[in-house]
Amino acid sequence: MNITECRVCFSKNLKDVIDLGVQPWGNDMVSKENVGNEKKYPLVCCFCDDCSTLQVRYTVPKEIMYADHTYLSGSNESMKRHFNKIADNVSTSFNFNPGSLAVDIGSNDGTLLQSYKDNNFKVLGVEASSEISKVANNNGIPTLANYFDKSIANKIRSKEGKAKVISAANVFYHVEDLHSVVEGVKLLLDDDGVFVVQASYLPNLINNKAFDIMYHEHLLYYRLENLKTLLAMHDLEIFNFTFEDVHGGSIIVYAGHKQSRLIEDKVDKQINKERELGYHQIDLYQKFNQDIKELSINIKKFVVDLKESGKSIAAYGAPVKGTVMLNYCDIDSSIIDFAAEVNEMKMGKYIPGTGIEIKDESLCSEPDYYFLLSWNFEEFFLEKNKKSGISRKFIVPIPEPHIS
Repeated sequence: MNITECRVCFSKNLKDVIDLGVQPWGNDMVSKENVGNEKKYPLVCCFCDDCSTLQVRYTVPKEIMYADHTYLSGSNESMKRHFNKIADNVSTSFNFNPGSLAVDIGSNDGTLLQSYKDNNFKVLGVEASSEISKVANNNGIPTLANYFDKSIANKIRSKEGKAKVISAANVFYHVEDLHSVVEGVKLLLDDDGVFVVQASYLPNLINNKAFDIMYHEHLLYYRLENLKTLLAMHDLEIFNFTFEDVHGGSIIVYAGHKQSRLIEDKVDKQINKERELGYHQIDLYQKFNQDIKELSINIKKFVVDLKESGKSIAAYGAPVKGTVMLNYCDIDSSIIDFAAEVNEMKMGKYIPGTGIEIKDESLCSEPDYYFLLSWNFEEFFLEKNKKSGISRKFIVPIPEPHIS
C-alpha cells in the first residue's frame, strides 16, 4: 500500500526522492523451492515538505514482515555489549528503585531486557513474532507475543502498573501504527519515567551512503528534529541524547513527559546543526539518490572483477540490509557462492531475490573473500578473526568498496 500522507504530521505534501527499485522485503528468507517466486514491492523513499521526514512510500503489511521474523539480537556479541552499555547507563543515570518495570517494544529474543534484568529491573517484552517471543520466554524474559500499541499499553498498565523505562531499540522506525504506539508510550510511562529510543541516525546514513539501511521494515528515518516533532504531538519531549557507533552510526534519545526533566542545551544545538547542513530540505536527498546509483555500479564492478580473476566470494552474514545491498547492486548466486551465518533460523534458506544459499558458518569452507553484508560490524568481525587466528579478507561495500 502506497501512503498518501506523512507518517508523522499527516501532510499530503510528499515527494519521491530515493528509488531503490522493486525488491523483496529484506527478511523474507525463502526455501529452495520458492527461490525466484519471492513477492516484490517498490522500495521508494519520499520526503515530507512540511515536517521534513524521510519515509518509505510503500507499506508492506506488518503481518507479512513480522510473523516469521528471523533476526535474533543475541546472535551478535557486539549487540549484547551495546545493550549492556545502554541498560547500565539508564540504571546509573536515573536511580530507579530495584524492581522498577522496564518494557521493551519489539523486544526480540530479550537480549536488551536481560541487561535491564541484570540491573535489578522487573522486565516485560512485547514482540510481534510468536516464534521469537518463545525464545525470549524460554530465556527467562517474560514476553507478550503481540504488536505494541495503545491497547496493549493499557493492558500492561492495568496488570503491571506504569513503567519507569520504556525502550524501543531499532524498532521505532518499524511501526506501521506509529501514533498508536506513541500514545501507548504516553499512557504506560510513569510520571518520571524515561522513553529510550534507539535508531540509525539519518545524517550518518547519508554521510556513509548507507542505502542498504533503507528497507521496507524501516518505514521512516530519524534525526532529532522530526523525532521531536512526533513526540511533541503526544506531549512527550526529548531531554537528552547520545551517539553510538552501532549500526553504522545510531542515536540514543532520552524522552519523558513534557516538563518532567531539564532539557539539555545540546538538543536544540544539534537540531540547529541538522538544519545548517540542510537535512530539512529535499535537495540533499535528491543528491543522495544520484550518489548511491554510482556507488551501486562501483560495488558490483568491484566484486565482479574479483570473481572474474578467479577468486571465490561468499557473503558474510545474511542481514536484512544485505538483501537490499545485493538486490540494488544486482549481485546474485552467479557471483556469490553462499552466505555464512550463525543464526540457526536462517540456515538452509536463501537470501530473497538472489538465489544465494545461507549456510552454517562453522561448516563452511573458507572463500578467498567474504562480502561483508553486516559492514556496520566490521571492527567486531576483524577483532573476532584476530582472536581466533583466522585470516580472512572482507569486501566492505560502504562508503566505497574496499578490502579490509
